[in-house]
Amino acid sequence: MSRFFIFLLVGVFTLLDAAAWRETKSFILKKDELVKVLVKSEAHERVLNFRWTLYTDKGLVVHESFDRFVGQHILYAGHANQSFRKRLLPPKRSQKDVPFVVVVFKKFDEANATAQMDLFLIDSEKRIVLDYLTKK
Repeated sequence: MSRFFIFLLVGVFTLLDAAAWRETKSFILKKDELVKVLVKSEAHERVLNFRWTLYTDKGLVVHESFDRFVGQHILYAGHANQSFRKRLLPPKRSQKDVPFVVVVFKKFDEANATAQMDLFLIDSEKRIVLDYLTKK
């Protein structure tokens, strides 16, 4: 039993080290409040937008757009599908060096009708700079 625990502990620390984020930002958003993030790389400047439009049955409907591609996600706080991931650049050498952001739905405040969402930048080679165009 102790070998299993050690194996599990080593696996968790390996995953945490591999998925270490470089930057994080938290947002508290009202319905249809738009978050704009300017994504700067060597050759491009593009805008990542996301907003939520509906909260029902503990699910948050989130719309996002980046580089002319749009998406819609239903996120549940505290569940396996509480986040979405956006790849920001193609890989240079391997899939491990692909910079991406993860947007996580943390909680919903029903009294204020606001959703807390966190953005994490995973970019081990420091190819990306984020500028937050939203005033919060």
